[in-house]
Amino acid sequence: MDGRIKNTVRNSVSGFINKFCMLFFPFAIRTLTIRYMGAEYLGLNSLFTSVLQVLSLTELGLSNAVVFSLYKPIAEGDKKLIGAIYNFLRKIYRVIGIIILVVGVLITPVLPKLISGDVPTDINIYILYYIYLFNTAISYFLFAYKECLLTAHQRSDISSNISTFTYTGMYLLQCVVIVLFQNYYIYILFLPLCTIVINIMRSVQVDKMFPDIVCEGKLDKDNIDALKKRIGGLVLYKISGVCRNSFDSIVLSAFLGLIVLAKYQNYFYIMNSVGNMIAIVTTAATASIGNSIATESIEKNYINFNVFSALYNWVSGWCTVCLLCLYQPFMNLWLGKDYLFSFDIVVLLCIYFYVCKISDILYTYRQAAGLWWEDKFRPIVESVVNLVLNILVVKNFGVCGVIISTIVTIAFINIPWGAYILFKYYFREEIIPFLKDTLKYIVELMVVCIITYSICTLITGQSILSFLVKLVICCVIPNILFFLIFRKSKYYQRGMQFIRKIFSR
Repeated sequence: MDGRIKNTVRNSVSGFINKFCMLFFPFAIRTLTIRYMGAEYLGLNSLFTSVLQVLSLTELGLSNAVVFSLYKPIAEGDKKLIGAIYNFLRKIYRVIGIIILVVGVLITPVLPKLISGDVPTDINIYILYYIYLFNTAISYFLFAYKECLLTAHQRSDISSNISTFTYTGMYLLQCVVIVLFQNYYIYILFLPLCTIVINIMRSVQVDKMFPDIVCEGKLDKDNIDALKKRIGGLVLYKISGVCRNSFDSIVLSAFLGLIVLAKYQNYFYIMNSVGNMIAIVTTAATASIGNSIATESIEKNYINFNVFSALYNWVSGWCTVCLLCLYQPFMNLWLGKDYLFSFDIVVLLCIYFYVCKISDILYTYRQAAGLWWEDKFRPIVESVVNLVLNILVVKNFGVCGVIISTIVTIAFINIPWGAYILFKYYFREEIIPFLKDTLKYIVELMVVCIITYSICTLITGQSILSFLVKLVICCVIPNILFFLIFRKSKYYQRGMQFIRKIFSR
């Protein structure tokens, strides 16, 4: 247990540092791009990233399934089986890289149809797209498979540190290019260069850490069949998360244009950055939870799940309150009134954020328990419904309609269906108590949001000082209210004991 706590804390600290850099520098780059080049460039960036995320679905089930398969042989010290699994991943990754390149080239004629309105005159969308495509594919040929060893050994902090160092250098160079040259081609060429450097550095580090693990051998039929089943389930399982964001961006670009997409992505960037910061804990804990599931009783893991849910709901709820109260003041200070959406879109984005966080808790445990095949139909239904709703409502309701479509699919398909799978196939407990607790958390959050937002409205003006005063209010008031709400909960009390144990180390 102590080892798992140590690894989770170490991974979380490295993850927080990494995410801070991934938050600060892209924020600076978005600001410079809008001011020196124009919002259309951000729209192109968002569009091509979304298209290539869909292409990358060929990999989505593989690395996680392999990491799950490594938990047991690592715990048993079976280096021969580890090497065989490792070798299997290397071969498949090369095939995936080829698939992404071929399919990426084949869909090139469709690109103009995904953009409504004009494209910057100095940009050839095909050249730009091929740079993005190369960046997406190159990892699969350059040691990306080695990351699975770090993840399975609960050392994702190594990857985080390498990424932090390399991306910081890349972002600094990109800032210089934007300010001095305003050349988007030079700016974007740093992306594949950075990908190559990260893969080489990670490969060297893995070889040093695990010199006794040789990437060779062949899996027997039983192991291959088990991996195929997990991979098949995981590909479908992961579709919903990728398609959710990608489809939203593609639909906005195709129907409303690059400017609207850029404004939406500015808001989504802030929401996603906050979500990524708190999701570091779930990412860092996934391997530890997987180890716990492999070695501890279901009853103990069920208690841990409820403790984790209580603490995560507190943090997620607090972040939701901050977004509601600070979104518009921050966006106004950052980009000005021309880039503001209406407040109803802000409210919808806050709801979107919170339902995503609820699904994160369930996702983390389903992933650690390997319930991909059992969950194979949910992501297909969720993705299809989301896309259909997006297309049906975008013309009449614009950005609001796209966000509402996504909220509906998460709240009424992802969460209840995902919870059902977890509770039926792993915990073997009734789902009703979890759904009641979730509804209770939502009602409590609504009360906290109304109280905090009402206090913040008393602060007038659009200055930095008024923003800071609202920030202080958002740091103090919600947490006092959440403490009063949660203080008598047995799971909260267990969570506090867990946190004190971490800090006492």
